[in-house]
Amino acid sequence: MKTILIVEDDPKIVAALEIRFQAAGYATLSAGDAASGLSKAVQHRPNLIVLDISLPAGDGLQLAAKLKSLPETRHTPFLFVTANNDPELRARAMDLGAAGLFEKPYNAEELLAVVGHALGETGMFRRRIARFFGLDDPGTGKPRLMPKKILIIEDDQKIALALALRLRNAGYETSTAFDAVGGFSEAMRFRPDLVLLDVSLPAGSGFTVAEQIRSAMPAFTPIIFLTASRQLGLQERAQELGAVGYFEKPYEAEALLTAVHQHVGA
Repeated sequence: MKTILIVEDDPKIVAALEIRFQAAGYATLSAGDAASGLSKAVQHRPNLIVLDISLPAGDGLQLAAKLKSLPETRHTPFLFVTANNDPELRARAMDLGAAGLFEKPYNAEELLAVVGHALGETGMFRRRIARFFGLDDPGTGKPRLMPKKILIIEDDQKIALALALRLRNAGYETSTAFDAVGGFSEAMRFRPDLVLLDVSLPAGSGFTVAEQIRSAMPAFTPIIFLTASRQLGLQERAQELGAVGYFEKPYEAEALLTAVHQHVGA
């Protein structure tokens, strides 16, 4: 069983997170300040750390930097929760390599989705999907079709997770990545049936990721591009890369879902 360390000074939030994580099948530990958080992280080696940014005896950003400097915890994924809506915090969190940053009050399903991704789950909702897509149908004994896999590469976590929830409700298995480097790496690991790919990404562009996927994957993988840009020539470049779809934000979710169905089936 994977363990999550919660470093948070509000006991009510700790209790709520523990209930949510334990119900999802994780073990939990908690610490109420930065010093005890560091001590428990080194002692217990959790699989993931959830950090509040504002903490007694130091802040979560400083604690994350310290954790990355220690051999016992430098490879442990972490994500931040905060009541502060300062836009610079997200940039600082990304610089530290955080798996995510959630502003309070946050959506519990979205938080669980990012936790699952950071822990290397097969898709963001592996536990739930496993209930519906077993090897055999218990009623007929016949093989049951596995869900089609959709990879979402999008740096806006709210958009990515909203897409994942909608696709999951439509019967797909999903995984997410939030930058160009992670997107290509996840494509190689996850082997998706279709990729939803933002054009503008940290650490590279969606077009570069598309070229890498085209070169590295033996079978043709449909790619649908998403973008908030109105720059001339982007759609033509997407078509040159063999895109099967191109959506400008804000797009109609149903239209995007229809395009997904069209190219991989429901």
